Amino acid sequence: MKNLNRIKYFFFLFLISIMSSFILSCATSQTGQYAEDESFPAGTAETDDQSASLEDDDVLRLLGISGEETQPAAATTEVVTTSNNDALSSEIRRLESEVSEKDQELSNLKNRLAAQNSLIQDRERDLSTGRVTPQEGGYAGTSFRSRYDAALRLYYNRKYRESIAAFDQLLVTGDQNSLLDNCQYWKGECFYGLGNFEQAIFEFQKVFTFSSSNKLSDAQLKLGLCYMKLGNHDRAKGEFEKLIAEYPASEYVGRARAYINQL
Repeated sequence: MKNLNRIKYFFFLFLISIMSSFILSCATSQTGQYAEDESFPAGTAETDDQSASLEDDDVLRLLGISGEETQPAAATTEVVTTSNNDALSSEIRRLESEVSEKDQELSNLKNRLAAQNSLIQDRERDLSTGRVTPQEGGYAGTSFRSRYDAALRLYYNRKYRESIAAFDQLLVTGDQNSLLDNCQYWKGECFYGLGNFEQAIFEFQKVFTFSSSNKLSDAQLKLGLCYMKLGNHDRAKGEFEKLIAEYPASEYVGRARAYINQL
């Protein structure tokens, strides 16, 4: 009887063992299936990414562009843009320099025209009043005005050294003639034309000894231009600002401001 009970007991344990193994086996199988099911969307996403990449490659290929060329193209574009900017800046500086030179040429032409108009007006006034200009010593039979005109013509013809000598003679013999300040101014213009800007500064400064001169603002502008030519931009700016402050009605105020903006 005891042996029979023992056999039943072992048989019961054996059944439990088999059932446990079966349950574990089923659980493992379902877990693996779930894992496979969960991995399926990931595989699908990867496939979608690959498809999108292939489509992009196809589009680039139709355009005649390979994927490898796109990144270098961006770098090349940046280099080309930088190069174009440098070239543009250089061109702007060149044009500004040309504009400055043209402004100077225009200024010289305006000065010459103003001087010629002044001569014409004086001659017309002399003719209308019948006034005879007194002759000056040193040049018998030649008036101060005639000698002044001759010296100015030398300047117009760019014979600067001869013009300087002629104006020096007028300054020495002119006494209190009303054209002395003009002689001094044009002497400064002659040195400016020769490129001797330091001497031109010295001559233009002498114009201010004639307090009632009609060439004060002209000389002030030229002082700024002389310092500008010498590369002394701070001093040039100061002279232009002085022109604006002391001669606000001058026709050169606009030009002075333009030169300040260039410095």
